[in-house]
Amino acid sequence: MKIHKNIVVAGIAFTTILFLMRNKISGAVWDLVSEQRIKRLHPRIQDKVRRFIHLADQQGIKLRVTDGIRTFKEQDDLYAQGRTKPGKIVTNAKAGESTHNYGLAIDVVPMINGKPNYKDDYIKIAQIGKSLGFTWGGDFTSINDKPHFHDTFGNSIADLQKKVISNQMRNGFVTV
Repeated sequence: MKIHKNIVVAGIAFTTILFLMRNKISGAVWDLVSEQRIKRLHPRIQDKVRRFIHLADQQGIKLRVTDGIRTFKEQDDLYAQGRTKPGKIVTNAKAGESTHNYGLAIDVVPMINGKPNYKDDYIKIAQIGKSLGFTWGGDFTSINDKPHFHDTFGNSIADLQKKVISNQMRNGFVTV
């Protein structure tokens, strides 16, 4: 009986290792640029973003993180685009109103032959992101933001803002 239990345990461990290897659910992503951006995100979301990139890679989609955490100033500058500065409007969020301001959001683009392909329909990418619990910007009603994915871990923007005001912070990030 003891030998049988050891074989079963070894079999489960082997199956788990194969699953982890096949699904590449940990470790740095294929793209150094993306990995550097991921390292600046909220610690709670970093591995989830890596899983997203790995799962997309397994489906033949090479995703690059084009944007991650933004300062409030960077957010206000982006908000001004198409309003008081040249360019088209790309966000409706002012400083403090974007999940990027809290390190809980990314924008991604599929890379084809080393070049970004923003013309991709993002449907397959959205399915991968949503399967991991991300909210997809392509589902927004106020603006269509297909490259955007975020997870607030159940917090609203108002919750995140209150946490900043009440200093519910750890290592420079709001607690989520």
